[in-house]
Amino acid sequence: KRLPFLLFSTSPVTFQRRPPIICNTSARNSEYKYCNLSDFSCIRKKTNNKQQRTMMKSTSVGVSFLFHQFLRRNHHVVQAATLPPLQTQQRHAEPKPGVDWDSFGFGLNGVKTDSMWLNKVVVDENGEGEYSSSSEECVAAFGNFEISPCATVLNYGQALFEGLKAFRRDDGSIVMFRPEMNARRMQNGARRFLLPPVDTDTFVKAADAVVRSNARWVPPVGKGALYLRPLLMGTGADLGVKPSWESTFCIYCSPVGNYFKGDLKAIRLQAVRGFSRACKGGAGHVKASGNYAPAFFSQRAVKKRGFDDVICLDAATGEHIEEAGASNFFAVFPNNTIYTPSLDSETILPGITRASIIELAEKECGCTVVEGPIHLSDLKDACEAFCCGTGASVTPVGSISVAHPDGSEDKEHGVVFGDGKTPGPLTKRLYDTLLKIQTGNDNDLNERYSDWIHVVEP
Repeated sequence: KRLPFLLFSTSPVTFQRRPPIICNTSARNSEYKYCNLSDFSCIRKKTNNKQQRTMMKSTSVGVSFLFHQFLRRNHHVVQAATLPPLQTQQRHAEPKPGVDWDSFGFGLNGVKTDSMWLNKVVVDENGEGEYSSSSEECVAAFGNFEISPCATVLNYGQALFEGLKAFRRDDGSIVMFRPEMNARRMQNGARRFLLPPVDTDTFVKAADAVVRSNARWVPPVGKGALYLRPLLMGTGADLGVKPSWESTFCIYCSPVGNYFKGDLKAIRLQAVRGFSRACKGGAGHVKASGNYAPAFFSQRAVKKRGFDDVICLDAATGEHIEEAGASNFFAVFPNNTIYTPSLDSETILPGITRASIIELAEKECGCTVVEGPIHLSDLKDACEAFCCGTGASVTPVGSISVAHPDGSEDKEHGVVFGDGKTPGPLTKRLYDTLLKIQTGNDNDLNERYSDWIHVVEP
């Protein structure tokens, strides 16, 4: 006697195993073979006398009816029960083959990803708008979208953006790092810029959908990340100097490598007297699009002089460190004390990586973290320094130079940390710890910081 089997599938799946319906056959040696039911339900019955095929449209009702007919007609041969239900395991798409992931820096890298999130809403008289959380409504093919030249964002800069990363892990999962904090920061910016805030649940669902639909662009483990760029803009057409009557929430993405070229190698920064990123009473604490373009001029100047990026001084005195380009700054002093500029002035962006590094330095490294002013002269006593951000992760600083407005060097305040090239031990430890949490390579850290990780379901 032979043991036939019958398998049902209403959609393409990944099989962990094939638990059959087992029938003790009688003298009518029958065999039921598996057919995929994604288009049609099909059972092929093979007997010694004839062939018989039944085809039905693939629905749960059809499958149920078909199985009922099988049992009714063959009740005299069915003596065994079914095994546990067929188990399926959905997985994210594998990284796109043929891509030179190692060549990627922080940029678009010549890649056009597959899709983006796009949602336009009308702003009511109370300044509110109801954003959608539906993937069916908001996920669109990546590409250009239409905007009026009269749009408030183009004329008056009513725009915010965010940045967050999705990482691929060894177990095949894809995770995002603390997306809820990005959502809350954008909400704070929206209130400052009179844009309807995107609630946290909608923000995270939108980010999930973008990662899921672009999973093949998430680099292999250790090769980088998928960078997500959420945008919130006043896109209504108007000439008046006032908040837009229309708001657009968009998220696009791009696979990226390291923000600064090279692995964990120290960078050279230069401050320029007379240049400040923000002043008290302004919007320096908001991730506003308009906060970045004013730095282009100084960035270009210091890069022409051979430095990697500009470090910004405060507007009030021109003597205190504020931010390093697009990232937060930390200086490490003897006795495991770390200083970072305070957020109280509201001229510094409250970075998600900044908050994470402060917590890791205190809990994992036993450091004392002081949030307060850092004078240029204080840096001579520092033993190492680094900057951090979503793009930059943790990047060691080898030296800081100070330039006068005409570009000549202020040699009195220049400082070199260590040999100017090698990352300090605490900088490296914090970098390694953060990376292990993001990529899931340390079980103990995974457990302690599980609330920092958001798993994107396939």
